[in-house]
Amino acid sequence: MNNTLDVIFLGQADARHARLVEALSHLGFGVRRCHDLADVYDRYSRRPSPLIILEAPLPDIHNAAVRLRAIDRGLGIVAIAPFGSEENRIRTLLCGADACLPPEVTGLELAAVLQALVRRAVGLDLSDPAAEPTPEEPLQESWRLANKGWTLISPAGHRLGLTTGERDFLTRLVQAPDRKVSRDAFYPDGAEDADGAITRRRFVDVMISRLRRKAAAQHMTLPIRAVHGWGYMFAADFALDLEPREGGEESRPDGLGSWRRAAGEANASTY
Repeated sequence: MNNTLDVIFLGQADARHARLVEALSHLGFGVRRCHDLADVYDRYSRRPSPLIILEAPLPDIHNAAVRLRAIDRGLGIVAIAPFGSEENRIRTLLCGADACLPPEVTGLELAAVLQALVRRAVGLDLSDPAAEPTPEEPLQESWRLANKGWTLISPAGHRLGLTTGERDFLTRLVQAPDRKVSRDAFYPDGAEDADGAITRRRFVDVMISRLRRKAAAQHMTLPIRAVHGWGYMFAADFALDLEPREGGEESRPDGLGSWRRAAGEANASTY
């Protein structure tokens, strides 16, 4: 697990909190759940986290934000509460929070806010489609999807294990003509209203951003490019190996249906 995606999440032990935790976990965050401030401080002291979500009464959020900000000026702090007024949000920000979100926040929106804080912390937006490849991985050499698509191998030989959704996305992308796929290809025909399409689009963007960070942790710069207003492309030579994966992982659920179910679960977790 990339520790830049480690999150301490203070919240009530209820179903809504559990759904938000599940949504973040689907999107690659490692979430440590806490139900009181003492547990937050204890977990942070034993293993510091770059991201903390505080969902509690405002006085507790304010006290925790001040204390945590004093410990680590670079910490990403997200407050979730029924703020009710601009004054309450301003006070929360001044106490040290980076973002103020309402209790009905969706899992995808929460993940996007956390990603923005990660980008700030590392000083590099790895989701930027214009990011330049590293010298060790020139675009003229071939990338490979091996083990029936479950392992991505860079031209320099670095290997990256893929989730079901990542495998499906990359397989469809590299097998498409000119290695280009429109955004619409990832949604069921006629099954999306305007709001639903935006939500699914955000899910795809979150997944790609997470995949880039995973790859960066393995010294790989993915040549995935966004085609403005249309879709995505893989801007490098590519080879697809079809040999079975040792250990039987080729029996994992076939990609697109499972990926769409995961997207639906992440979206549903917000209601």
